[in-house]
Amino acid sequence: MLRELLTGIAGGTLSGIAPGIHVNTLGAFLSDMGVRSNLLLFAMGLTHTFLDVIPSAFLGVPDEGTALGVLPAHRLVLRGRAMEVVRIALWASFLAVLLSIPLVPFYLLLAPEYRPELGRFFVLFLAVLIVATEKGWRKVFVLLVFLLSGLLGVLTFRLGLSQPFYHLFTGLFGLPVVLLALGSGAPPVGGGEDGKILLSRRRFACLSLMGTLLGMVASLVPAFTASQAALLGSFLSKDERSFLTVVFSVNTANFIFSFANFLSTGRRRNGIVALMAPAAGSDIYFYLLAALFVSMAVLLYAEPLAALILHLLGRVPYGALNSAVAGILVALSYLFDGATGLVVLSGGVMIGLLAAVLGVKRTGCMGVLMLPIIIG
Repeated sequence: MLRELLTGIAGGTLSGIAPGIHVNTLGAFLSDMGVRSNLLLFAMGLTHTFLDVIPSAFLGVPDEGTALGVLPAHRLVLRGRAMEVVRIALWASFLAVLLSIPLVPFYLLLAPEYRPELGRFFVLFLAVLIVATEKGWRKVFVLLVFLLSGLLGVLTFRLGLSQPFYHLFTGLFGLPVVLLALGSGAPPVGGGEDGKILLSRRRFACLSLMGTLLGMVASLVPAFTASQAALLGSFLSKDERSFLTVVFSVNTANFIFSFANFLSTGRRRNGIVALMAPAAGSDIYFYLLAALFVSMAVLLYAEPLAALILHLLGRVPYGALNSAVAGILVALSYLFDGATGLVVLSGGVMIGLLAAVLGVKRTGCMGVLMLPIIIG
């Protein structure tokens, strides 16, 4: 058991800090190699939610669950607050684990009562919010971005790609950040700040609770993803630190509740959970203990690991670093799905850059997931 936990933590650490390598991809690779331990996969998936802040904040490489947090995190990093971003992610994720535990018994009663009609309503409601919260002509601009990204999503999901989310989220949220940074002459990644979280403990806990509840809802409603739950959180938390606290809490809570949903109903709401073998619902309490172990273990080494990575990145010229990241992301797109993957990636980049040029929030790019759901 301990061996499986530690192996899972190691795997989640690798996928968490490696740009462009998602835990689902690594999990599928291990599954093909005959490694199908539920405990190992659980530990790996949970660890990934703690550490995926590193490539998204330091390099602008998005993860599906935290794509909306790329720009706020990157802005704080460029202001010399890199370690604060890491601490926000770690402690928001840890609080999400703690807050999820008392909610799980209630969730196990709620999950079997879910009805599919709720999902489309939630997504339509969010789409209206995205447009309505922009001002003046920006409503038209964000609607255009929403429709274009939605059309890209509709077409991409019909192509049968092995990694559609990689091309879409890297194109819409990742590469535009890297390309804009290349042209901005921004300072090197680094800082040396104290890493103190500039939010009161009470506010931080309340925001993490909000994110935990949104993550719970996202795991229940298949059309309401972790990204869309984070999107809803963006309307309730205006400053960068508050938003990031919600985003990272959503990401971790969504994983835990998706696993609980799987044990309770057999529904597979998460990519790594989809690789697991069926298990009894009563096992959830064992896995919650495992979650506490994994969370505390990650807290022991994650911050020094992030500081080491930050130190190494700070020694690389910023332009060269971003050029290398862009090259790696494009190469991975070709490796995953060849020329078709590159076409999807390019379409996402153009739409992501269009949002920046028009001066609208990047939340409009969430149409890539939302429009396919709305139109069925």
